[in-house]
Amino acid sequence: MHRSLIALALMTAATLGWADAREQLERFAENLETLSGEFEQVTIDDSGRVIEEVEGQLYFSRPDRFRWDYESPFPQQMVADGEQLWHFDESLDQVTVRDQPDAAESPLLVLTRPELLDRFYSIEDTGDDQVIQFLPLADDADFERARLHFRDEMPELLELHDQFGQITRIRLIRLQRNPEIDAEVFTFEPPPGVDVLEGY
Repeated sequence: MHRSLIALALMTAATLGWADAREQLERFAENLETLSGEFEQVTIDDSGRVIEEVEGQLYFSRPDRFRWDYESPFPQQMVADGEQLWHFDESLDQVTVRDQPDAAESPLLVLTRPELLDRFYSIEDTGDDQVIQFLPLADDADFERARLHFRDEMPELLELHDQFGQITRIRLIRLQRNPEIDAEVFTFEPPPGVDVLEGY
């Protein structure tokens, strides 16, 4: 491939394409303090069959506070308050709580902290100037590789591929940069009567 000037030109163009996607990410995250939007999440097994579809609202506040409200088909809440991660499953009347994982374990935080790419991931060229592909450096990561897609300077889709051949696609909809978000959004109090499981 390197023997051909044409191949060299294509390789150079691909590298510049990746750089363009990275630049879009840097511009999106610059001066980002809060973020809100909607999401649609689909999980597909290794045979191409859809095994889960959920949708809801997402919120973020620098540095690492975030909240996911899963609205359908089964209401759930996932709240990271900067110290602990709370997961409330309404259908089970159950809350699990544990120490908030390191930022490296949340590929979505790459949206808000692009420097995580260089610290915790290996970046691979995709040949597409709208897509960044990154692989976790840790051996015990929950996914093998991730792809972040852009459209019109905004992140649009995050794809996670795991070691079992499953693909989770998180489509980001109507994202708003730096909206006003009440701090209470990132606090969680278990409702009376629910089971609280710690350390899970």
